[in-house]
Amino acid sequence: MGEKKKMLVVDDNATFRGLALGVFDAQYEVAVASDGPEGLGKAREMKPDIILLDVNMPNMTGVEFARRLAADRETAGIPIIVITASDYNSLTQSLLAKEHNVKLFMTKLSPVETIREKVVTVISKEEESK
Repeated sequence: MGEKKKMLVVDDNATFRGLALGVFDAQYEVAVASDGPEGLGKAREMKPDIILLDVNMPNMTGVEFARRLAADRETAGIPIIVITASDYNSLTQSLLAKEHNVKLFMTKLSPVETIREKVVTVISKEEESK
């Protein structure tokens, strides 16, 4: 088996970051960031294969994070799954859908197995398109 795929979780909720580490750590190299600026720095540094992104965070919203990630040549190709609890609405979704790197929208209320399946699907599709 090859090297582990890299995942970055950008979310201000410590409980969700811990859950993501617990769920994905065996299969992925997981890094976490508690806000957008920290997440952008880690994305540039580690070049993850996928980012799980919250919407409502301090210092920078998920929408702004996605835009900045897409505008940077170094990080523009990193796929994002938006996974949020508080701002899962059609307006937020329509703003994020304009960003080419946002591949999927999910609620944090989704079962863990569903989230895991979506991550695998997005990474597989990205590999196929390269």
